[in-house]
Amino acid sequence: MTGSPSGSPAASPVAPLAVLVLQTAAALENLAVQSYTTAAGLPFVVRGNARLRALVARNRAHHLAHAQTFNRAVVKAGGAPQHAPDVRYAAAVSRRLTGMTDADSLVGLLTELEGINAQTCTRYAGLAQGGRLRSLFVNVASVEAQHGTELLILRTLPAADDTATSPPGTTARTAPAAAGTAGIPHAAFPTADASAINEGAVR
Repeated sequence: MTGSPSGSPAASPVAPLAVLVLQTAAALENLAVQSYTTAAGLPFVVRGNARLRALVARNRAHHLAHAQTFNRAVVKAGGAPQHAPDVRYAAAVSRRLTGMTDADSLVGLLTELEGINAQTCTRYAGLAQGGRLRSLFVNVASVEAQHGTELLILRTLPAADDTATSPPGTTARTAPAAAGTAGIPHAAFPTADASAINEGAVR
């Protein structure tokens, strides 16, 4: 996903590293909450696949909890909470959601967002000082990666089967063969799409 550059590359961070990464993590979670909230109201979600509705509702709740957790942590670290969505991606994501007309495109966008969040938290876990902060980023990264996996699997399942409400919500006998590998796109989890540490800094 492309977005607008965040800040000037010549500007040096003035806040402690912990504050910067927590604010950026919160900004990405705010973006996810905003995106899932919009997604929940799209007509093809409201009237469509029950599995998708369940994933949208559950993932939104997770992202809201993550944003709150990151903001509590940033306050403890001496910084200001970040309640705005990530500025690098917010406008582009809003445009894509506004023009969205089908579930496959929505799942693709949400998968991209989950990947950015997971890769960012994975990278920040390696930068964080202190076991508590590292554990926080690792735990959130694992949840975001799970979201992405389930969204990828969802794309392989029959769209007409709305009987299940708990994703992936299908039995091994009825699942297509592609579902077994669709959710494992990487041999090693990447971090190339991780956000810059000061991308979501409160300014």
